[in-house]
Amino acid sequence: MTNKVQLLSFFLSFVFGILFSLFSHYHYRMVFSLKKIFRYVLTFLFILDISFCYILFMYYVNHGVVHIYFVIVTLIGYCVEKKIHQNVKKYVKFCHGIAHRFHR
Repeated sequence: MTNKVQLLSFFLSFVFGILFSLFSHYHYRMVFSLKKIFRYVLTFLFILDISFCYILFMYYVNHGVVHIYFVIVTLIGYCVEKKIHQNVKKYVKFCHGIAHRFHR
């Protein structure tokens, strides 16, 4: 794997971690009011779809090679988005429309 492909894989893994965090937030908001069995089924399908999308992205970028450090970068992207979301939620109180969007 060339350096260019590896850097692109790192970047896409980081961005995918951010997108995974955003999607999981909205998924939680959608299934919160459902019955328990539907929550489990929909969460299982959500995780299955997200995993399939990640493998598909990696397939197009570097022929499906997924190393553990790509997964770690994805988790770092997930944690970074969670921290940014918490800071925005904490400090954005001046505009009701924006603050309402970020409060869980």
